Amino acid sequence: MINGKKVGLCLGSGGARGLAHVGVLQVLEENGIVPDVISGCSAGAIFGAIYAAGTNLYLLEKYLGTVDAKTIIDLGIPIQGGFLSGDKIEEVVMTLTHDLSFGETRIPFLCIATDLVSGEMKVFQEGKLHKAVRASMAVPGVFTPVLIDGHYYVDGGVVEELPVDVLRAQGADVVITSDLGIKRNFFDPEHPSPVDILRRSTDIMQAKLTRQQADKGDVVIRPDASFMGLLKINGYEESVSAGRLKAMEALPRIRELLGMDLPASAQEKDLPAGGQK
Repeated sequence: MINGKKVGLCLGSGGARGLAHVGVLQVLEENGIVPDVISGCSAGAIFGAIYAAGTNLYLLEKYLGTVDAKTIIDLGIPIQGGFLSGDKIEEVVMTLTHDLSFGETRIPFLCIATDLVSGEMKVFQEGKLHKAVRASMAVPGVFTPVLIDGHYYVDGGVVEELPVDVLRAQGADVVITSDLGIKRNFFDPEHPSPVDILRRSTDIMQAKLTRQQADKGDVVIRPDASFMGLLKINGYEESVSAGRLKAMEALPRIRELLGMDLPASAQEKDLPAGGQK
């Protein structure tokens, strides 16, 4: 806790744009803002679990520079529900989370997925981190659904891109949200195909829902990593930098809510008071 306030950190979904979460986490940690509980969805689940498990953020950034498509892409069988199996990403997450279970992390962590049959949100709080994270990031049609305890799960972003409410349920007094927004697909209104119209409609719906969820947070950090795709990892440095930039802008508001003294650094004093709703 910071000055008696329990701090929750919510990391949203966003494919490879999730690399921006690393920059957000770095800035918070550098400024003594370590969350008491973390929630994550999809890409946010990946980096939230890795951080909660105690992996050094700067070593993680260096590791990202060694990752290529062969490290994370493994073709699945479309008839099984996805073009990618997700095995390789799960292996990477297992390594970076030290094969820990939820109860073994240095910071309490939760992640969400969607029950493919019931349509309900599942909050994972027990079991192996890597298995739950794989379920949380199983983008429908891209990755095969994940079977856990007799239930098939897909990406948590289907029902909730930003799991803020689960942090409130854990008693968080102040919730900081890292919102990556929705990846906008190219849309030509003059010559749209049926698929284009479906994608655009989904974009509009998801954008509205995500903004409503994000606004439940006390401070919303919105890194611009729109140049990243679902699995595109080239440009990770720019993505991390985007996260750092927006997190630095949000620091004055975060400190205010947590009753923290302002830094003596003139450079930080001159930062705009961004991140405010």
